[in-house]
Amino acid sequence: MLAPGGIPTIYGKGFATCAASIPLKGSYPEEACGVRVTVAGKPAGLIYVGPDQINLKIPANAPDEGMADIQVCVRAACSDPVPVRFSSRKAYLRVQGTAYVRMPVWIEADLPGPHDIFYPYVASPWAFGDYKLEVRREGKLLPPLRPPSVLRGVIGGFGTVAPPDSPRSRLPLHLVYRFDQPGVYSVRLTTWKREASIESDWTDIDVKPFSEAQRDAWLQAEAARLPSATPGQLVGDITPSLLAWPDEKALAILLRAVDHPDSLVRESARQSLGAFDPPLLRRTIPRERMAELAPALVQ
Repeated sequence: MLAPGGIPTIYGKGFATCAASIPLKGSYPEEACGVRVTVAGKPAGLIYVGPDQINLKIPANAPDEGMADIQVCVRAACSDPVPVRFSSRKAYLRVQGTAYVRMPVWIEADLPGPHDIFYPYVASPWAFGDYKLEVRREGKLLPPLRPPSVLRGVIGGFGTVAPPDSPRSRLPLHLVYRFDQPGVYSVRLTTWKREASIESDWTDIDVKPFSEAQRDAWLQAEAARLPSATPGQLVGDITPSLLAWPDEKALAILLRAVDHPDSLVRESARQSLGAFDPPLLRRTIPRERMAELAPALVQ
């Protein structure tokens, strides 16, 4: 999303027959190489103009919220207006794909610039950075799941540990609340920072039934993905998705990642063991191996 004062880039063809990088001397010009850009009918300042690219500064009097048209004109020829969402404080949410019971529910977020979600923030899958997700049903706020605390030594600190190919702009809602009943739920995203607070509206998601056979097929597909998956796909998608319903089937797949050559993948998988019942871990993992992975759970 865009906001007043932002500096976006427009890519295309046939913008100009020259290239102009405009040095800042006062305000940016509203026309260069015959090119003009308007935002909600107001001229934008131009920072760079080339045949395939335009860098511009959104006018300060552009809309703070809502939709507005952006239009590029090259001399007398103008493009069709393109509607773009503007926001400086509000986030917009949607569920990725279809939400099912006992399955991963990922929430995608459109955030005002320069904010974005770079999950995961540390090796623990339950770390959402500055963002918080709340869930309610029939108007009643549901208590969040308690993140595991038995494992220590989490990789990460300030910023994010997400590899470049980790999926962007989404969070695993199923780590906040376990969806074991179908129905309509509502979710809201907020930030912890008061000085740059962002909030979404309560957004409904319809969680549908899902059979055990369907889940088994999904688990088989995730297991097939794992050997060739990149570290970003593993820590930003596969590993947290397996925790939607932490049973012995999910554990069997997760354990394949605890000896991965990438240290972040290994630590993320180790931290993820905290989602599983300790008796299940002790039945599945030999005692000596358990002492290496989760010594606090060894009896």
